[in-house]
Amino acid sequence: MATKLLMAKSPEEAAVSKTASAAFVAGGTEVNRLGSDIAEKAETLISLKKCSGLDGIEADAGYVTIGAMCTFQDLVESDKVPGWLKEAALFMASRTKRNMATIGGNIAARRSDSYLIPALSAAGAVLELLGSDTKAERIGIVEYFDGAYDDKLITSVTVEKDIRLVSKRYANTAQSHAVLTMSAAMDEMGVYMNGAVKNVGLLHFCDLEKAFNDDPEISEDKIIEMVRTCTGLETADDMFGSDAYKRYLIAVTAFDLFKQLKGKEV
Repeated sequence: MATKLLMAKSPEEAAVSKTASAAFVAGGTEVNRLGSDIAEKAETLISLKKCSGLDGIEADAGYVTIGAMCTFQDLVESDKVPGWLKEAALFMASRTKRNMATIGGNIAARRSDSYLIPALSAAGAVLELLGSDTKAERIGIVEYFDGAYDDKLITSVTVEKDIRLVSKRYANTAQSHAVLTMSAAMDEMGVYMNGAVKNVGLLHFCDLEKAFNDDPEISEDKIIEMVRTCTGLETADDMFGSDAYKRYLIAVTAFDLFKQLKGKEV
């Protein structure tokens, strides 16, 4: 259990102070969440609230760079943030939580019901990280999840402003954990699909991308059958739904999102 709190005064101080027994604290919504094991496992919490330079939003040449300490509400209110990212931020229904939760914290938490990760992953977001050597490093968000960067501090997130991207989230209520959050983006190279499935994980739907890119007129029935029989998708029955239900939900959502991207009536 955490017994020490370090109030870092700069990103560099926070990065240098990170050890295996320490954890970064941004808005605190994850650390203070009932059942969260972050504070339980860490001996020291490194607060980022007094770190300068982590809360700006800058737009340049079609891209937007967002400081990791920008809150969900900052995203919603900024005229520089693209609409697809505002939509994902608004999946967090509580304004009180939106005023606390940060974009960097939501990514670092790697939750299987993440509000932002599906959209940021589909958009090909780029993260800037700071390690104990205080050297900045830029990597794609998907690469970040391979676990090799756990001890590095996320300092900013860069996204393409005008990318075409749509998202959908399923939960019993606006405040409930989502069984599925899914996003799809499209550019001249094709479609990209990512999702977060509760108790399953953060998923990159490569097979669905290939199916839609190979045959833009593929039927919904074929997509449903494809997901139903997919051996690489490890879903299971739990309180959020049966394995069959989750697979069906993924399939029909993928089909609907693709139709939206193609400009067809849903």
